[in-house]
Amino acid sequence: MILARHAVSGPFAATRKRLLKAVTTTLIVVGVVAGFVGAIRGVHISLDMLLGAGVVLVPSGWVALSLTAERSALSPLWLGLARYGLATVGFAVLFALRPGSEPLAVLAGSAIALLLPSAL
Repeated sequence: MILARHAVSGPFAATRKRLLKAVTTTLIVVGVVAGFVGAIRGVHISLDMLLGAGVVLVPSGWVALSLTAERSALSPLWLGLARYGLATVGFAVLFALRPGSEPLAVLAGSAIALLLPSAL
């Protein structure tokens, strides 16, 4: 309850809402694009796009929450490095667990997830 109050009333509340809205909108757009691609090319391609986007969006969402926290323990530089480090580990885990993944679909999903929040 106390954390929720600070998250809503903190000095970065508007920025946090904007960043989370961009991440959420990106997730919806990737879902729609993956649905269209899945209808044309198959469910596996669609799933690969979603997983590629997830590898990028999960660390991005974490950074959006951490960077706008009232008392962020990490500097923005370390958060940025952690974001890309987590994405790198995410791609390694994705291709280790799903070696038959279509690389272009994963790349397309991750590219949309990387570029669209900045545009929004």
